[in-house]
Amino acid sequence: MKMTRVLVPVMAPLALAVSGVASAGPSGYAPPPPPPKKQEFIVRVGGSYVSPRADSVTFTDERFDFLDIRSFRGTVDPDDEWGWFINFEWKAMDHFGLELNYTDGGSHRGGSARRYFNFVLPDVTVGSIGEFEPEITTLMMKWYPLDPSCLVQPYAGFGINYTDFGGEKFRGWRRRELRDLGLRSRFSMGYSWGYAAQIGVDFSFGHDSAWLVNAAAIYTRAESDIRFSVFDVDPVAIPQEDRFFEAYSADYEYDPWIFNLGVGYKFSF
Repeated sequence: MKMTRVLVPVMAPLALAVSGVASAGPSGYAPPPPPPKKQEFIVRVGGSYVSPRADSVTFTDERFDFLDIRSFRGTVDPDDEWGWFINFEWKAMDHFGLELNYTDGGSHRGGSARRYFNFVLPDVTVGSIGEFEPEITTLMMKWYPLDPSCLVQPYAGFGINYTDFGGEKFRGWRRRELRDLGLRSRFSMGYSWGYAAQIGVDFSFGHDSAWLVNAAAIYTRAESDIRFSVFDVDPVAIPQEDRFFEAYSADYEYDPWIFNLGVGYKFSF
């Protein structure tokens, strides 16, 4: 019993010393630290369903008071449309990522301006007057609340968006009807900067799979000036002071909801 009480305090420090030398490896040096974790990248691509806002706007006369029409109300109500998206995400940390997304919003049609067109084109029912093609680019910081080992990864994001409107034109018969009256038309929109927010989820096919399925809902704040002009067909043949010219403009809140469904691929280096 006395021998045990003596050996325990003596052998304990010796055992710790031996275990430390063993863990240091054959050469007696400590092993190098593990390599740093590789940064992850994700590329996603798929289809987008774009649902813009219907907005009632006031068109104001930019040139002069033509027969007492200084301004009028109109409705910009574009149809929902299918487009496509592609995005690239950099995940430098487990729970945070930086995503750059591009959405082609398809070709929207819609809107009415009854007071003006009922005056210029009597007895004609005005439906969709315009057509435009939005292109939406967003840059967002994203947060993933679950552990990276989970196969289902929900996330939320917030950032900025740049929306450009192209392909603007008056619709079909409106151009023909105006031309029959000796008039031409032009429809144009600007661009917009605003904020963007999204919620989404990635579904991985397995712990060792690089492929995933993605679903997301994105809201973008976008407001653009909208302008249309009506003027004579042959302006060169008519003196400047005698030319018929009307130009109206308004501010339109586009503010679309974008619903994405696509596939993604993860890689790291």
